[in-house]
Amino acid sequence: MKIDYYAYRSGMKNWNAGIKILLSVVTLCLVIGLNRIPVSLFVVFSMGALTLLAGRIPGKVYFHYMTVPLVFMIVSGAAIALEFAGSPAGDWNISMHFFYLCVTKEGIRTAAEVFFKAMAGMSSLYMLAFSTPVHEIILILQKLHLPRLLAELMNLIYRYIFILFDVAHQLQTAAKARLGYQTFAMSCKTFAGIAGNLFLISLRKAGTYYDAMLARGYDGRVEFLTEEHPVRAWQPLCCICYFLLLVGIRFAG
Repeated sequence: MKIDYYAYRSGMKNWNAGIKILLSVVTLCLVIGLNRIPVSLFVVFSMGALTLLAGRIPGKVYFHYMTVPLVFMIVSGAAIALEFAGSPAGDWNISMHFFYLCVTKEGIRTAAEVFFKAMAGMSSLYMLAFSTPVHEIILILQKLHLPRLLAELMNLIYRYIFILFDVAHQLQTAAKARLGYQTFAMSCKTFAGIAGNLFLISLRKAGTYYDAMLARGYDGRVEFLTEEHPVRAWQPLCCICYFLLLVGIRFAG
């Protein structure tokens, strides 16, 4: 919900959504394809600067979201760098009595490349998420000939998630007011009760909202009012220069 909030307040919200999607997706593909740490580092800092300066996203918020997958990335990198063997092997090894924990320079290099590629990919996608509301992304996908039914379902499901969040928050508040989290056993029982009630309420609300759509003339097509942002000449030019810079960094290194 916070990402959606900042997307509507972003300094880049008036940029053409197609350009932002192009910049994010092509950058992600180049990071994976070029597969060099300098390229990944450049993307991390450049996309971070774009999100913070042009998007005017608070630094504390951005760095918080960047650290969310950090533990997973570190664990994944360790799994790549470390190897198990029955005898001493690799450039460094530690005896664990029944086996050896081995590390090679090649394994460390591969782990570092994967780690920084993941960070670059996250910074690229966060640039898109913090600057583009979801309905604009869905509209671009629809223009790219995504089946209309899928586009409508994506939009409706996304909006319905916020309704369920609100209902779940109300149920949780009511449970706390009734001391439903005093003990571990009581917490488990409260959680099960909230989950069951949320399922039943979601079914009821789905029927209610469908009736509301029919009352407003729903005929199988959902029309969404969107604001068009024209492509300015400097935007594709800057994107091309950025992509060429990434390729140049790859071959310069």
